[in-house]
Amino acid sequence: MTASILRTALLALGLLVCPLGGALAQETRQAPADHVALPVNVVPERYEVEITPDAKALTFAGRGRIAVTVRASTGVITLNDAELVIDSARLEGEAAAPKITYDAAAQTASLAFGHAVAPGPHVLDLTYHGKIYQQASGFFALDYVTAQGPKRALFTQFENSDERRFIPSWDEPARKATFRLTVVAPAGEMAVSNMPIATTQALPDGRQRVTFAETPKMSSYLLFLAVGDFERIHRMVDGVDLGVVVKRGDTAQAQYALDVESQILPWYNTYFGVRFPLPKLDLIAGPGQSQFFGAMENWGAIFSFEQDLLIDPRLSTEADRQAVYIVTAHEMAHQWFGDLVTMAWWDDLWLNEGFASWMEDKVTDHFHPEWKVWLQSLMAKQGVMQQDAREGTHPIITPVHDILQASGDFDDITYSKGQAVIRMLEAYVGEDAWRAGVRRYIKDHAYGNTTTNDLWAEMDKGAARPITQIAHDFTLQAGVPLITEAGAVCEAGRTQLSLTQGHFAIDPDSTHASEWRVPVNAATLGGAVSGEVVEGFSPRTMSVAGCGPTVVNADQTGYFRTAYSPEGLRALTERLPELSPYDQMGVYNDTATLTYVGREPVEPFLEMTVRFSQFTPDPVVMSGVVGRLAGLDHIYQGLPGQARFRAFASAIIQPTYQRLGWEKKAGESDNDGLLRAATLRALGDFGDPAVVAEAHRRFAGFLADQKSLDAATRRTVLEIMAVRADAATWDQLHGLAKAAKTQLERREDYTLLGLAEDPALAQRALDLSLSGEPDVTTAPGMIAAVSERHPQMAFEFAAAHWDRISPMFEPTTIAGAVPRLLSNATDLALIPRLDAFAETHIPADARQDVAKTDATIRYRAGVRTKRIPEIDAWLAANVK
Repeated sequence: MTASILRTALLALGLLVCPLGGALAQETRQAPADHVALPVNVVPERYEVEITPDAKALTFAGRGRIAVTVRASTGVITLNDAELVIDSARLEGEAAAPKITYDAAAQTASLAFGHAVAPGPHVLDLTYHGKIYQQASGFFALDYVTAQGPKRALFTQFENSDERRFIPSWDEPARKATFRLTVVAPAGEMAVSNMPIATTQALPDGRQRVTFAETPKMSSYLLFLAVGDFERIHRMVDGVDLGVVVKRGDTAQAQYALDVESQILPWYNTYFGVRFPLPKLDLIAGPGQSQFFGAMENWGAIFSFEQDLLIDPRLSTEADRQAVYIVTAHEMAHQWFGDLVTMAWWDDLWLNEGFASWMEDKVTDHFHPEWKVWLQSLMAKQGVMQQDAREGTHPIITPVHDILQASGDFDDITYSKGQAVIRMLEAYVGEDAWRAGVRRYIKDHAYGNTTTNDLWAEMDKGAARPITQIAHDFTLQAGVPLITEAGAVCEAGRTQLSLTQGHFAIDPDSTHASEWRVPVNAATLGGAVSGEVVEGFSPRTMSVAGCGPTVVNADQTGYFRTAYSPEGLRALTERLPELSPYDQMGVYNDTATLTYVGREPVEPFLEMTVRFSQFTPDPVVMSGVVGRLAGLDHIYQGLPGQARFRAFASAIIQPTYQRLGWEKKAGESDNDGLLRAATLRALGDFGDPAVVAEAHRRFAGFLADQKSLDAATRRTVLEIMAVRADAATWDQLHGLAKAAKTQLERREDYTLLGLAEDPALAQRALDLSLSGEPDVTTAPGMIAAVSERHPQMAFEFAAAHWDRISPMFEPTTIAGAVPRLLSNATDLALIPRLDAFAETHIPADARQDVAKTDATIRYRAGVRTKRIPEIDAWLAANVK
């Protein structure tokens, strides 16, 4: 599953009860006894399910025949059930029907038979009915507009624990079983599931009964069903039928995704050493959006919202093309890491998400080295290291009590820190040794469930450099190591670095971690890389080939902060153009972060910022600099020094603007396009007269002729105009949203309305979000857009209208919806107000996002009250 892109971007800027059997085939493995999970005395083996949806009424009827094994005699069989009503239940061979009781809080249904059911195989026969939701959880509907009128398509979304809204079941990752699914659907519509269609039977009433082939043994959350007016394009690759399923009329927009899928599958087959085991793999596009996820790795049937899968030449930018590739790579990696081999419980969620995040960049870098995705990922690592140093963080491997807590762990620690730690470990042991360990892990645990230690055991088999102890330090405790370079001396052509280990913590109580075994690479400019594992608190000397400025964490594969001596940082700044792009970004991020928390003075950070304007950095690096300045501008909002800071920031960015301009030039890199968009948006935010005037001119031309702007320029112009809109402009943008021809365009245009700096217009966007005009999946995005510049307003609106807003979010992820609206806040007075909201509306074990947001507000408030005055003083003294 892909995480929220908006949340990741904000963090990247630094601103922002009974025991569960583990892998059931290994009964000696038990998860902690305080997990809220089902009894292990009954386990499912096979589900045979028929679903009959009523799309208009938003209800469905189901019948399930579930083959189970009773391991120990029991008088009660307990299943997961969330808002399903069981109409009848019978255990074959039992004369009397069981008594059915529900526990809504635990999301279970219990079947009491009045006597002990004997151990052995049994079949449970159920009929039941449930609701079709209008947000992405369980069985849900997505509405969209066509030239022929409104239409509705049905989809499922079960991770982490919503399959229980579709089938009364054992809805836990270790309860793997096979599934044979049947759906009764309108004859003119297409049904899609994990496996190919086995049979289709025409029914007298104009419907059809579609039965799919039986799945391999898999976890319940990976089951999938979609029904709608779809089309499918496909091709055979490596013996697998690869397809993309879209709304009728969208096949041209699906071709890029099919090409991506076709390119990646053979590479994954080779890398993992185990071929994709299903006969087909579909990518399914759904209109709308979720505030929680973009795509889901259902085995053989990957679901994505359209913005993460389709490429519309009128709307899609270079950023969109790269995103579609990366999202597809991520979800396809899950077909092995997550689907074929699945974590035993949500404690080890990172085995799915951290690895898929790492693999998405690995395969993308292989086929598109020009995108420099590893360099781009340094911004995600920067963001997660900020989170990992504040209260609300958690270890990568976190004890998960129940499903609400599990939902809170779909965050940047699990995804981005997981990715960063894997990259560090791979760099430490070497690519070949790492791949060999991954292949052993996949082969040995196929169709089963694992814990992280299973992976480390495979990695350490015959390894020249065992990693388990290092891996435990970084996965079992939260926090960020700090490696301090206390000085460097050149002796006989080698640099002797004095290094010490500490703990980088923005909030001192964020974690009790204090010591790590840290793989550290260092190199002088142009010199060979030297590596050591730094552990303990005593200073140590590391010998590095060559003399001169020395980079600690060379190539930036390590997960730690680096604090340089004043002399060491000065030398690196003076020769900044000679550093690799990776090291330019790494040194800059470390310097900025240490400055923001007051561990370093502001002068080195600002001098390094100026230095980036004196040469032409890599586009990814310069995008990071632009993002840093834009993030500071948000913190400056409303302060008297903002105008001076904007003038300074504009001057830093001007050479890039002059080089790139508004139009793509022959021979420029794809990443130059990303940098152009970031530069123009930042200068628009800063009120640069030339950029704002040109945006107005182009917007007027666009209103007259929507073909006048290419996709990239269109989006940039509309974003600048949305931010700086007056009432007339906002009305024009609103008109574009209402007239949008596609669901992709409608979602984008309505979300733009929430970006206005003008508070009155932001309030209009909030009011519009609940008017019924935008669809129910777009409205939360409008509120989130308002929170970017008006976090307090968005928070107060959501709190005041919570009864109307809360149904728009997925049930298991609703706990994070309101806290995330305050991710850009700087007012400490909002912390008790958020906490009060949480006391009323968020269960105590689901307040991870509340703690994270409280810490983010404190951090941003500290930068605003302590660092901004220091920046003001430097600007007054150094900028005329």
